[in-house]
Amino acid sequence: MKAVGLKDMIVAGPRGVSRYTGTLFAVFVVQSLVAIAVMLATALVLAQVFSHLPVFDDAVDGDLIALVECVRFARASMLAVLGIVLGGVAMWQLASWFLAGGIYGVLAQRPEGRRDTARAFGASGASTYLAYARLALCGIPGWLIVLAAWIACSGAVATRLEYALTTWDLVSSLIIAFGPAALLWHLAATVIDYARVELTLRDDTHAPGAAIAYGRALAFVVRRPATLVHGLLGHLAWLAITIGSVWLAQGHPMYGAEGAITLFVLRQGVALARMAVRFGVLAGQVELGRTRPAPPRRVEVKVQSEA
Repeated sequence: MKAVGLKDMIVAGPRGVSRYTGTLFAVFVVQSLVAIAVMLATALVLAQVFSHLPVFDDAVDGDLIALVECVRFARASMLAVLGIVLGGVAMWQLASWFLAGGIYGVLAQRPEGRRDTARAFGASGASTYLAYARLALCGIPGWLIVLAAWIACSGAVATRLEYALTTWDLVSSLIIAFGPAALLWHLAATVIDYARVELTLRDDTHAPGAAIAYGRALAFVVRRPATLVHGLLGHLAWLAITIGSVWLAQGHPMYGAEGAITLFVLRQGVALARMAVRFGVLAGQVELGRTRPAPPRRVEVKVQSEA
């Protein structure tokens, strides 16, 4: 099988996005519906509490003191908003296992036509859902290591951050506080991605368990630094889109209903662009995952009892 390098993985991204644009839009619509549901529920809670308070208008316009007063006035409502947001995150996490399985399945099988693509998406999402859920449990120790690294590094520079006098003191302290944890997070996320590829590409006779897939993916990622570089390029593109949108929005205040609609459309455009980047990264991972040797075939031993 032809060796796949970093260039091949990068090229596979735009090719996958252009070939399965409909799949990308379908997943984006699901994400938008979840986000809109959370936004509407949050708006209803805030409207019931603050709609009769003029100070809330000042808080929305950027008055920090007014915002603090609003938060102090309705702590219970803020807790309700937090619960709504956490519920939305949990709902999206549960849905993302199915959606990710569908995307990996489409990119792996490369179906032709909308009907075959929809069939491949649904079948792959359903068949890998429980495996992805078990894989998420296998990844918990990795996330705990990331959290421990962040707590340790943040504690080491807490005093330096508190008394930073120059820009370099602040920036260097932030790098120390978040840098190691960010690198470990990138490693853990990449391992999860390639474990999902492993679980998606293999048939029933070669499909490994979630723990085995996680271990194989960890060894594969450590041996192939190109996997980390490829994922890092995706994160940099994601940051570039986010920072670019923030920079373009500077100096353009959007007030009233027209401004709110414009801001919502721009935000959805940015979210779609970032999802396209993620979709391209998954396509590159599948392209490389095809070259991995399959795990040992499962052998079923039937024991016949003597009559």
